[in-house]
Amino acid sequence: MNFDYKNILIMGYGKSGEAVEEIVKKLQVDYKIYDASKKITGGNYYSTLSKKIIRDFDLLVLSPGISIYNKYVVYAEKIGIKVVGELEFGYWFTSSPVLAITGTNGKTTTTRLLNEIVGTTFSCDAFGNIGNPLSSGYNRELDYMVCEVSSFQLESTYSFKPYISVILNIAEDHIDRHKTFENYICCKMGLLKNCTEKSLVVLNADDKLLMDRGISINAKKYYISKFGKVKGVYYLDGKIYSNISGNHLFLDMTGYDRYLPILDDLLASILVSLLLKIDKEKIVEAIDKFELSPHRLEKVCEDCGVEYIDDSKSTNIHSTLNALESTKGNVVLLLGGVDKKLNFEKIFSAYGNKISQVIAFGDARKKILRSAKKSNFENVVSYRFFYDAVKYACGIAKEGETVLLSPACASFDEFSSYAERGDCFLKIIKEYVNAKN
Repeated sequence: MNFDYKNILIMGYGKSGEAVEEIVKKLQVDYKIYDASKKITGGNYYSTLSKKIIRDFDLLVLSPGISIYNKYVVYAEKIGIKVVGELEFGYWFTSSPVLAITGTNGKTTTTRLLNEIVGTTFSCDAFGNIGNPLSSGYNRELDYMVCEVSSFQLESTYSFKPYISVILNIAEDHIDRHKTFENYICCKMGLLKNCTEKSLVVLNADDKLLMDRGISINAKKYYISKFGKVKGVYYLDGKIYSNISGNHLFLDMTGYDRYLPILDDLLASILVSLLLKIDKEKIVEAIDKFELSPHRLEKVCEDCGVEYIDDSKSTNIHSTLNALESTKGNVVLLLGGVDKKLNFEKIFSAYGNKISQVIAFGDARKKILRSAKKSNFENVVSYRFFYDAVKYACGIAKEGETVLLSPACASFDEFSSYAERGDCFLKIIKEYVNAKN
């Protein structure tokens, strides 16, 4: 591309910012770095900004943690300074076709699985929200770049145009960042805004909102479904079928029970692989070898007839609903953390008869209590701290019940990540079981 920017401000200096900096250095363009959370010293860095400073630049590159509603970002756009996200910036320097996956839930697992399958036949690597910025692919010669894409990244993309685009689902999430659900939907659907009639798009036919919004997209559309025959890949009566050029049995799911809670992710990975004309034998081989992500519906312990499941990766309502749907028996549900301005009442209305007890914890505990009361759900208690909540859950769970950590909230009130929260869950359970036995 013709890159004619002379003075660049990199906003946010995590992995994304560092990857952008590496490109800018090679371009030999003047740049500065802003990060309020790090005490960086030297003339090339800012820990605070002003409108006067912003006026010195002709391009702002945002890390995913920097919102388009940031007052300096808003000011830059107002005075005509170009603002793009790291994903957009990295795409400018990408020569390999991109396979992009987004969705409220399942995008990390789909990205990992698809990358494993594609790697059986082509040179590829996983990028994006999975932890490897697209900008880090600069000058890498790959057949495909498999890219997990978040709403935080999509809100500041303009020319991003994947070879294949996948949207797994859209449900309410990140309202604290995007202000309204409609804004969030627009970010997700923005993955398809540069589609043409030659673009390949994969959509979930079981997601009504997604289907309503995707009906007008001008592209070659294929679908996944758990409930009926579609043009694409679908699940029916314990088997997976492909229906791209003729209807064929692809895989009998006997022995693949571990995939049932993430069936959408599996179907989407298979469909994209078939669109890339990867041999069936290689796809199945990769599926056989694939290890599911930790902290996603992970059975970590069983004691005295009680199952303990770590679904700490569930940080929104939609994901927790999926977890409840796939969990057998009555559930002791651990719910809480940092509220993302979501509606907890959906949990009680959909699965109140399956939940024997809710233990609310963390910053969101009072809101969860109010939601339970509005839904006439009485079996709910709250604890300020995660440790106390888990210990209580262990103590009250009865034989045949499941203690499910599926918080529907972010973890940052007590933990650095959902993974740390999940690890803590396992540690507390082991302490409880060992002390009892």
